[in-house]
Amino acid sequence: MIGGERTRRRTFLRRGSPLIAGLVVTACGAGGSAAEADDLRAKIAKLSYNTASGGGVNVKMMPDPQTGQATVPLEEVFSFDRYHAICRVDTNPRAFKMPTYKLGDVVIQANAFYMSMAATTVDQFIVSTRPDGTRTVKMRGGLGCSTEVAQGSVKLGSRTAREDATFEIDAVDGGIGGGKAGDSFAYTAFFDPTAAPINYSIFGPKAIFTGEMIQGEITIVDPATR
Repeated sequence: MIGGERTRRRTFLRRGSPLIAGLVVTACGAGGSAAEADDLRAKIAKLSYNTASGGGVNVKMMPDPQTGQATVPLEEVFSFDRYHAICRVDTNPRAFKMPTYKLGDVVIQANAFYMSMAATTVDQFIVSTRPDGTRTVKMRGGLGCSTEVAQGSVKLGSRTAREDATFEIDAVDGGIGGGKAGDSFAYTAFFDPTAAPINYSIFGPKAIFTGEMIQGEITIVDPATR
């Protein structure tokens, strides 16, 4: 997002509520119906409720199959707001070694790994401000996860079959500039061996999907500081 647009958006979020509230009063005083005023109030409440959003790319370094050193980059694309949260690995351009929870160390050949997590419910959404001024959001809810790992003609999991799990998200807005300004995003998934046997065998009961944020922007406005 262009810096000027973000500045205008933040200014609107900080100052817009009194302005729009005035418009509600004006609309009512100008003969607008009560239903129209209620509809406008609902839209304002929805705007205030969705005070955090973002998206981008995290890169984590995976073990090299030969040396075991964490030198193989793996990109995770993410996006979130009050109503959705996704994290995806569409493929792996290079082979890497994956330490799994139940299967030991598995060498994943190039273009043989896929993982997609998408929230099915967002049950908790808490925005706060740290003492240093950075803003955070914590989200919790349910998710569906599809994972496929291929080794030759053998495939574990599926790109389309979904297993249910729960999640916790921690996102940080360090300022305009994305990861270089201190933005970060971590998507923690909790897998149950009965509900998510494939993902549990690969990732274990708890897996944190995060990394260095190399693209994107996270915007969080704390209503308590307006």
